[in-house]
Amino acid sequence: MGGRTIGHALLAIGDGTSHQGSIRVEDGLIARLDDGPHHLDYELPFGSTVTPGLIDLHVNGGGGHRFDRDPLAALQALAGSGPRFGMTAFLPTLISGPWEQTLRAARELYRQIEVPRAGARPLGVHFEGPFLNPEYRRFHGAEHLLTPTPARIEALLSTWGSGRCRVTMAPEIEDGARAAAELRRRGVVLSAGHTGASYAAGLSAIDEGFRLLTHAFNAMPGLHHRSTSILTAYLLDPAAQCEVIADGAHVSLEHLALLYRLKSVNLVLSTDMMPASEGLFEDGTVVRDLDGVMAGSNLWVDQAVRNLMGATGISLPEAVACATWSPARALGVDGDCGTLREGLRADLAVWDRRNRISHVFIGGELVYANG
Repeated sequence: MGGRTIGHALLAIGDGTSHQGSIRVEDGLIARLDDGPHHLDYELPFGSTVTPGLIDLHVNGGGGHRFDRDPLAALQALAGSGPRFGMTAFLPTLISGPWEQTLRAARELYRQIEVPRAGARPLGVHFEGPFLNPEYRRFHGAEHLLTPTPARIEALLSTWGSGRCRVTMAPEIEDGARAAAELRRRGVVLSAGHTGASYAAGLSAIDEGFRLLTHAFNAMPGLHHRSTSILTAYLLDPAAQCEVIADGAHVSLEHLALLYRLKSVNLVLSTDMMPASEGLFEDGTVVRDLDGVMAGSNLWVDQAVRNLMGATGISLPEAVACATWSPARALGVDGDCGTLREGLRADLAVWDRRNRISHVFIGGELVYANG
């Protein structure tokens, strides 16, 4: 693979900063960022902004297929369609379901991690359940919720072949603390979610390694001036990260602005995208089951970035940090992707003057151009 220089554009580094320049790519990696005029192998339209490729850490499927039901078809669909929306990497999510089916889907997905592909790439597997608080299960079937026994933790870990592993669980459930300690010891990314934990329990969970809160405000006690919630613990801890579904429906735009005000670059934009199939239907930006329960969204992460900009008034370079560097840090892959830095993957999203995706490069190769 040869080298090429891409530009000139506003380079949004991914950490909130930006400057004008071009990007030199060699062997699929960022070789350097150039400030001055240089020969360009790929000239971008006037007014373009280049950001790191967007990363979605919570997505349930694509193309009408769910990862828990048809993992390979969902993977292929999302890998192909994701670049149109600036997404270059994602974390397939398995919601609570029949246990053996969940383990089988995880094995199939993990076998795909190292398979070369031209589109967006999977980074691992996100187990959203089955170790959840039944009172806050929402769309997750009560019959599929389980206690995190040592045998089940070993079974889950046995599926993990490469890439990363994220587990969303309620820290307060029976055997939760012991299970969390073992998962953390084995390198799993722990997320608190679908939880009824109090503020004090939330502080303990953060100390126990739950550094990320899954879809803040959803499937947990909300903010109330006379009661406590795990949400408050994550809002006040300066290092803890909060994931949010920024569609304007799961969380109001005012509370999205509040989240950003408190968390800044520790806010993680995700979609919780759920294909509207098998008893699910779209209701605006939300996907619901036939009982009206929210099952996810039909959001793409580029729209989440624009929604954050609209809710807060911040710039694209500032907002995109929450869809690049922040999720990369949350998953522990920031040494590979998530910022425009020398030696990192040349996964690039190009935005036009209307903040829409115009081009996407993966490993320095053009995989999408609008028109």
